[in-house]
Amino acid sequence: MAFNDYEFRPITFQGVTFPATLMGISILEPVLGIADEDFGDWLWRLPICCGVTKSAPADRCARCAQQAADLILENRQKILAAIREHLGPHGFDAESTYRDWLLALQRIAELSHAASGDCVWSAPSHPKDSTPADWQRLLSALDRARAQLLETGDFDVNIKKPDDTRNT
Repeated sequence: MAFNDYEFRPITFQGVTFPATLMGISILEPVLGIADEDFGDWLWRLPICCGVTKSAPADRCARCAQQAADLILENRQKILAAIREHLGPHGFDAESTYRDWLLALQRIAELSHAASGDCVWSAPSHPKDSTPADWQRLLSALDRARAQLLETGDFDVNIKKPDDTRNT
């Protein structure tokens, strides 16, 4: 089964592109019960980069990537089972995904150690992504709705509600 190219895209970290399987790495936080908020936040944010550039201090990226690689090595069977359960239905092969993650995290740690300042990463946009014009239309609609609410006290979003006949 092929990946859904809308949900899973390759991530480019410091100019090095990693496989789309890296998009699934955020499952590590709940699967391993990661309690370190900074580390968990970094893992969760890593794949949330479609069409935008993310950044974080290089020392944080190095530390978190190395910590994730170490945890993956220490919890191999648990990680493989989680990949099968949570990502298998999306076309992920557990063994190759595990290998992709480990190699990517080790390389991210190396790239981060070599960097000064912030590290940057992103994933490509997709034709189905919202455009700046889409966001502008949404903001304009929200501004109009707010103005109407402030002026009239009425907030009509033009959604017809079905008649409630439970009490008749």
